[in-house]
Amino acid sequence: MLDLTGMKSVQLVSLPFTSLQYPNLGVSLLATALRQRGMNCDISYFAFDFAEKIGIDNYLLLSHEKLYQAFLGEWIFSNLVFDRPDSLDIDYLTDVLPEFANPLEAVLITNVALTARQATHSFIDKCAQDIAAKNPALVGVTTSFQQNMASIAFAMALKSHAPDTTIIFGGANCEAELGQNMLDRFDCIDAVCNGEGDASFPAFVKAFSRSKPLPDIPGIAIRGRKPNKQSGSMIAALDDLPIPEFSDFYERFEQTPGLGEMLKPAPTIETSRGCWWGAKHHCTFCGLNGNAMTYRSKSPDRAFEEFHSQAKKYGSDFVVVDNILDYTYFDSLLPMLREDPTPYLMHFEVKSNLFPKHINALAEAGIRKIQPGIETLDSDILKRMKKGVTAQQNIQTLKLCAQAGIYVDWGFIFGFPGEDPQSYDRMAEIMPLLHHLQPPAAFAPVRADRFSPYFTNPTDHNIQLAPAKPYQYIYADVGDDLSKFSYHHEMIAEDINNAKSYTTRARDAVKSWTSQHSSAKFYILDDTCSEMTLVDSRMNEAEKHLHLNKLESDIVNVCTCIIGRNRLAAKLVPYSEEQLSAAIARLLRDGVLLAERNSLLALPLRTGRYKQAPEWTQIRAEVLQT
Repeated sequence: MLDLTGMKSVQLVSLPFTSLQYPNLGVSLLATALRQRGMNCDISYFAFDFAEKIGIDNYLLLSHEKLYQAFLGEWIFSNLVFDRPDSLDIDYLTDVLPEFANPLEAVLITNVALTARQATHSFIDKCAQDIAAKNPALVGVTTSFQQNMASIAFAMALKSHAPDTTIIFGGANCEAELGQNMLDRFDCIDAVCNGEGDASFPAFVKAFSRSKPLPDIPGIAIRGRKPNKQSGSMIAALDDLPIPEFSDFYERFEQTPGLGEMLKPAPTIETSRGCWWGAKHHCTFCGLNGNAMTYRSKSPDRAFEEFHSQAKKYGSDFVVVDNILDYTYFDSLLPMLREDPTPYLMHFEVKSNLFPKHINALAEAGIRKIQPGIETLDSDILKRMKKGVTAQQNIQTLKLCAQAGIYVDWGFIFGFPGEDPQSYDRMAEIMPLLHHLQPPAAFAPVRADRFSPYFTNPTDHNIQLAPAKPYQYIYADVGDDLSKFSYHHEMIAEDINNAKSYTTRARDAVKSWTSQHSSAKFYILDDTCSEMTLVDSRMNEAEKHLHLNKLESDIVNVCTCIIGRNRLAAKLVPYSEEQLSAAIARLLRDGVLLAERNSLLALPLRTGRYKQAPEWTQIRAEVLQT
């Protein structure tokens, strides 16, 4: 064992609000790396303790993804960090929370949140006492998403119980200047790892001594010292990372009464870091990766080894945290996963310019849930985002995934600088034709996240920025420094101030799509050599049969994927231009085809297992039964 003078252990800590279902990949990687270097390291997942204290149902309600932008988890712990008048909390509950829940939901959530808030002081104090009793000289606190307030409150409490304990923060909330600003503001934090910590944190631990000043390590900022200009090194060869051990998480999960009856834990895994698309064309609103956009991926053999070995330990239901799939994997990793008899069930983020061979390869490899970054169904807005795809490509991806039994996780965002308000009326008109496809999970205004082009160059987009509304109710006494702690920002510009009003039709169309999706089907029932029969119940109507003649059937078959009218004509040479034009017009009228500029796409699903986009619960049940 490495001799860390006077140290019993390195203690890593994860506070609420974080997932009860998925282990934290970052701290698991660090703990595994330290253990492999002969160091003692434990992880405390205190989210489980808080869930037990307030009730698992209540914890899951308060941490629901639809409340994320309300920062409810942060608000619940914020009174431990900042003194504030009661009137400010009342304003939060009346001005912010109702934007994310209907009136009845807001009443329930408010009651649960207030009850949870009453439990925070004793909870945080007990967490601090538990860690202090272990007498660690070094405590690492991970903070991402809605963990800042609980993490800072914990650090303050730990310092009161064990003032000589060194506390280092890390995680996504510490990226670049965010970490330095926290270090400058909160004297309970001794150091911050403000980038990838896979190399810098073990180096910091190795050089650490209770009896000496904190070591200078690139990528680690130290309280009271000038900011370290030298950033920590990014891991170039991801194959050098250890396969993370999640035993701390699974043991704590199993110790939580009743949790196993509500959730099935699943391991997290990464096969790449950065974004190969963002490195070329940074999407205007995306703040992911911060200073680590450079794309790196694991070798196919190494990635497969990790999937296979982790499945043996923890089961084959994975969440992959990559920002984007390495497209070379279609010819390497995915075939390896397909040939493995393990029934993989995983989620991946991808780009939405996918063809049938890609979609089928994903499904066969066990990738049955994707997040393709669809965001909108208007090509001009997609161009403003720098997405590199068209609306028709997005719809094609929705259709192909529905056919293959892949769930598409996507949200609709609006309010982009310079967008055409009339585009939302045009989208509202086509949405009823898509009711058999996966609807968006949300309809929300676009944000300018820190590190995004909107944030770094607002004048280029004729916008001004302001920290997202909830921050002022959480960071209550930082005054003009609020922007130092904000990751999400609202955009202020004359042409988007009225975005909520000019998107009304589109918003209503999304609501209809969501409410009617379960009964909406559109598929090919019969396809003979002479005609085709379609079954259609997209318009909230009883199923009707559409009978297509030979020419119309041929057009639908050729338009399975996007095709230009000239290429379509070349493939159907026996028919005259007049015949084709008339048939296309009929198919467009009946919503069988979707046109964009000079291209066409057939919308019905091919005869097979699915007559509409399947729900995630249906897909999971199918895989678990195999």
